[in-house]
Amino acid sequence: MRIAVVSGKGGAGKTTFTILLSDYLTNMNKRVLVADLDVEEPNVNLFFKKHLNYSDIDTYFPKHIQENCTYCKECAEKCLFNALIVAKDFWLAVPELCHSCKLCEHVCRFSAIVEDKRKIGEIGKSFENLPHLIEGQLNIGESLATALIERVKNEIDNIKDNYDFILMDAPPGTSCPAIETCKDADRIIVVAEDTPFGFSDFKVLSAMLKEIKKDFTLVINKFTDGHDFFEYAEENDIDIMGIIPFDKKIVEDYATGGKLKSNVNFEDILMYIYGDKN
Repeated sequence: MRIAVVSGKGGAGKTTFTILLSDYLTNMNKRVLVADLDVEEPNVNLFFKKHLNYSDIDTYFPKHIQENCTYCKECAEKCLFNALIVAKDFWLAVPELCHSCKLCEHVCRFSAIVEDKRKIGEIGKSFENLPHLIEGQLNIGESLATALIERVKNEIDNIKDNYDFILMDAPPGTSCPAIETCKDADRIIVVAEDTPFGFSDFKVLSAMLKEIKKDFTLVINKFTDGHDFFEYAEENDIDIMGIIPFDKKIVEDYATGGKLKSNVNFEDILMYIYGDKN
């Protein structure tokens, strides 16, 4: 079962919750794989401290064959991402803008563009001691977070039958990387912080999940009174399955990479995971 842990903003506590849930399930003798899909800033392993074996991840990049090119500009004009610059006797592909769609190669009538590759990041894996861990790590300045998440998920597909649960720590927010993480999850757990900003971003995230037709349950982190969340949840038929109190000890453990502990009632979370809300 794939469980996506998501949040509307950074720092809401989804990584904290993912680690707590993985510990709980592992202690129940479940085989758990944690997938850190927050590829621009993966930090799950700050707490697991596993030795990861990394492999490079490449993506398509157009290569220019100068002797074949007429500099007609058709490839640049058809590029949806403005990744090509063409002028008289000048051709340039901009890596930061290229989305590896191969349209330029397809439209070129003179075989002046062929396939090349460039590295966009790495995938790290550790299969020693449960929970196991896989993470994507995007190159600094790279824009193709969604492409790397797809590659990590392809790796997961190859080994998914070895696990009872796959916990996917998603990128924050509501953009394409978060949607890519959520779209084929069996269960979605939203972690939101009990602040005005946290509540505002939670409502945006809630609307996004509704748009892609995904149900979810809510865990409130840094809990003080939760008034806005309880009211909104009642109005929109959202289940609140857990509360993590605003506890200085949790903050200290997180800051030092220590063993995280919380009094979350994971029995309610487990009922949601197994589809029993009663």
